[in-house]
Amino acid sequence: MTFWKRDRIHLTLSWMLVGLSGAVEGLYGRTHYMSDWVSYLNVSQAVSSLDWKDIFDPMWNPGYPALIALARSLAPHTSEGEWYAISALNWVIFLATYASVRYLIRQAAAFDDNLAASEVCRPAVTWAVCSVFLSYELCFDQVSRIAPDLLVSMLFILGVAQVLRVIRLHSAKQAAILGLILGLGYWVKSVFLPYATIFMLVLVLTRFAGKIRWRTIAIVASVFLALMVPYVSAISWSYGQFTLGSSGELNYAFHVNHLPHWTNWQGGPPEFGTPLHPTVRLVEDLPAFSFREPFASTYPPYNNMAYWYRGFRHFFSFGNQLTALGRTAYGLAGIFKGNQIVCALLLVFLAILLKRDWLMSGLRSARTFWPLLVLPLLVMATYMLVHVEGRYLSALLLVISLFPLTLLFDPALKAKRSLLALISVLYIAGGFAELQRYEGATIWTALGHRDLHLNPEWRLATAVTANGLRPGDTIALIGRGNEVPSLGWAYIARIRIVAEFGGLPWRIEPPFRTPLDHAGPEEADKNWGTAFWQLPLEQRERVIQAFHRVGVRAIVSMSQPDPGSIGWVPLKNTEAWIYTFDSRLTTSLAAIQQAAGKNRAGTL
Repeated sequence: MTFWKRDRIHLTLSWMLVGLSGAVEGLYGRTHYMSDWVSYLNVSQAVSSLDWKDIFDPMWNPGYPALIALARSLAPHTSEGEWYAISALNWVIFLATYASVRYLIRQAAAFDDNLAASEVCRPAVTWAVCSVFLSYELCFDQVSRIAPDLLVSMLFILGVAQVLRVIRLHSAKQAAILGLILGLGYWVKSVFLPYATIFMLVLVLTRFAGKIRWRTIAIVASVFLALMVPYVSAISWSYGQFTLGSSGELNYAFHVNHLPHWTNWQGGPPEFGTPLHPTVRLVEDLPAFSFREPFASTYPPYNNMAYWYRGFRHFFSFGNQLTALGRTAYGLAGIFKGNQIVCALLLVFLAILLKRDWLMSGLRSARTFWPLLVLPLLVMATYMLVHVEGRYLSALLLVISLFPLTLLFDPALKAKRSLLALISVLYIAGGFAELQRYEGATIWTALGHRDLHLNPEWRLATAVTANGLRPGDTIALIGRGNEVPSLGWAYIARIRIVAEFGGLPWRIEPPFRTPLDHAGPEEADKNWGTAFWQLPLEQRERVIQAFHRVGVRAIVSMSQPDPGSIGWVPLKNTEAWIYTFDSRLTTSLAAIQQAAGKNRAGTL
């Protein structure tokens, strides 16, 4: 067997492993809709119905939802059909991301004109790259996640590869392709605005090094602006004032300045002012809110967050920024410590630093392939200013993990086999440990054929439908729990939550609290589902009447009602209860008739 055929076989096998792993994780990794997911799904429904105002919501970019709308149109028009259509879409994006990684490696091999193409075809390189790809894109991010992060990873990796190609070829066409990638990225997620700024900065530095011309940079910027301007115009029209997107400014206010978030903010503390149009408090001194208008989304306080927070005051505090940097550094250290593939990456860099021959080759590679380090590190620095999560870092760490492989392109490096053996062993071992830790449960779920219908949210959606609720019906909710809004069951059943008891904003974001900013218990931490049933009967009645006045069809309680509560029905196979106003009217009429019958009997 020739070396060429052997190398092609290993590459084909890596593609098969990537495809199979992505399919299993996409189908069994997660079987419910999370908060952000429902928001993107609402935008996708707006795309399908051509509701332009909701398509260009300044918080949730329409690029990924438009792809969901396309995938949904090709599948059976059921909730399950939509779920599997999205899984197939994400799997295609996952494969395209792997193709982007392979493209980046080819561009790096061609970048230095030293006949390095043969190095990237080695089986050890193929499996090392496959291991880091699966680790970052299945453990830091997931195929099962219904969010644009995987698409962002693909576009970022393509952008890095295209930078190398632009520098090498000095081509106007390649510059236009880079601008197109950055512009499409902005339609997918607003974070591509700082991404594009960093890419342009790298190109300017390359110009000062004499590698490209100003004309090339102008072409990249022009194509990017040609895609950016229509999008900014559309979201500004939808928002009612000029905006580059609300996601960045709200996240900065939430994570750095601690603007109370995420839902039912009524104003305050004083430095933040008050919103222009807060959700409506229905009962004085009780956390009962209505948000029926002006949106028809699943849960407007979260799905249409930019609207409800419009009018809050922006400000810069050096102390808050310093605290945020400390918090993100703490979070980043936790991510590095808790992921074996990152530990493998750090060990590779440590080995390169300790061996003189490898260190000198590393310095030469850094001078040549510096965009592979500078681009992800600068992007990571922008996240450090505000907030860091593992899914934000997947593509960044993946590109950095590819840098040690560029040392193999150095003709002056003598111990290539030793370095390649070290990199491949550490990456493959780290990747295996990472996948076993984070995806072991997914494998067992797949082997047990535990599909989405066993998830509590799907059971709840089935139960509310069985109790008479139909798509488009409006409900009130009592106590969604002290967590980020996770109301996928309402989306699955296609019902709208237009009022709730609870849902107070947090001063500090609960899932990401650290010792650096933990301020103790907050009012929003209370389980309002339980608290409602501890209220005096008269106060509960006021809340229920207020819900009735806003025109809801039913009330869903996430906690069990008092034993003496009339009209509440348990939702089968769930812990929730439902109260329809039709049943309440029937109960009231029956009580009146019963009382009238007793009076007649007494008179006789």
